[in-house]
Amino acid sequence: MTASRHSSGTSPEGSRPGASFSASSDSPATTPGGAGAARGLTRRRLALGSVGLLAAVGLSACGADSGDDGGAEASGSAGASSSAKAPGVTVSPTADASMVNPVDPVVVTTDAGTLTDVTVTASSSGEKAEGAIGKDGTEWRSAKPLAFDETYTVDYTARSGDRDTTGQSVFSTVDAAHEADVSMNVKDGQTYGVWQVVEFNFSEPVSAKDAVEKAISVEGAHKDGAFRWYSDQKLRFRPSEPWTPRSTVKVSANILGTDLGNGNKTVSFTTGPEQRAYVDNNAKTLVAYVDGKETGTWPVTLGDAEWPSTTGKKVILEQAASYKFNAGSLNLKPGDSHYYPPFDASNVSRLTWSGEFVHQALPSAYPVLGVANVSHGCVGMPPEGASYIYNTFRPGDMVEVVNTNYPQADPDDGLGDWNIPFQHYADENWHGNW
Repeated sequence: MTASRHSSGTSPEGSRPGASFSASSDSPATTPGGAGAARGLTRRRLALGSVGLLAAVGLSACGADSGDDGGAEASGSAGASSSAKAPGVTVSPTADASMVNPVDPVVVTTDAGTLTDVTVTASSSGEKAEGAIGKDGTEWRSAKPLAFDETYTVDYTARSGDRDTTGQSVFSTVDAAHEADVSMNVKDGQTYGVWQVVEFNFSEPVSAKDAVEKAISVEGAHKDGAFRWYSDQKLRFRPSEPWTPRSTVKVSANILGTDLGNGNKTVSFTTGPEQRAYVDNNAKTLVAYVDGKETGTWPVTLGDAEWPSTTGKKVILEQAASYKFNAGSLNLKPGDSHYYPPFDASNVSRLTWSGEFVHQALPSAYPVLGVANVSHGCVGMPPEGASYIYNTFRPGDMVEVVNTNYPQADPDDGLGDWNIPFQHYADENWHGNW
């Protein structure tokens, strides 16, 4: 919906730590796509066993019990006078099962007597899986996730009276091609504004979406929140209200994958003060607030009639002291009425991936600040105003633009999630004014 406003041909100078700019304004390093990137995506309902996530999704092991011995090779021995029942043994996963989820436990049970010995051995390494026999002696259960793409051999012995049952069972876990990695848009130990939205990007399409949501926990700085899927590989979480200022948020994704070290991925970040800016096209001003108190007002210029600024609530995505703008990204050439020579903008705060920024206006625009709109959708400010926003605000802070008589940017063209009423946030089919 929103055309790209500016782009960069070089890396930014003086980029703020934890908020790196991409090589071009419409190809961010941390979040794919531009305006409408998620719109119209067709959900691919692929079977979880072939391509979906394999973490904490409640999968049972492949196959079903094939009898008392679980399909394993078993042998019994007893004295001629014994009346004890030869113990039956069940192994899960069953013999010859494949594509087993490594997070599912190995369970060996007997229906008579007790288990006396159980070992689960990885074929490639010889490593023994950790586990223990329960107090009543009838069940052995593994204690930790297994390895991907591995074949395991289960050897067991059970005894009832003077009768023994021994056996062996073999199964294999899912291969590496079916692992799923997840990355987040927040970094451990960083500080963000209270409007920060947490995004999860998965390396494989997700079919079991409800199970994946249950595998993610978000703790601290909020009372309640909700998830919203923008595609089969992009999930976001936002609280119902802004995060509590100066607090800690802990995000855990209990999902197995190569980037996660076959375990959990946890990120903790802190929130700063509550900071927002209000940009009114009618007054052509930007008013800044910190913890509810007005801290400054500056005249601005917004997008002109042919390149209007989008309205709505926009979260600062990243910042740089200097960033190159190039009209060529808009297919503008020298001689076009809207062409401008490439220049390095100062004190830049990105609002959308398609190219809306708050930045210091060029000197040629100073006379029209607070009077007329001459930009390509950006919020142009005087030097002192742009410097204040860059030095005081941070990624996760809010800039709201009103009265441009133009729709909002698509919510995934940046972090426009706060334009969605919370009661509709989880409904990915709900559509607002964009």
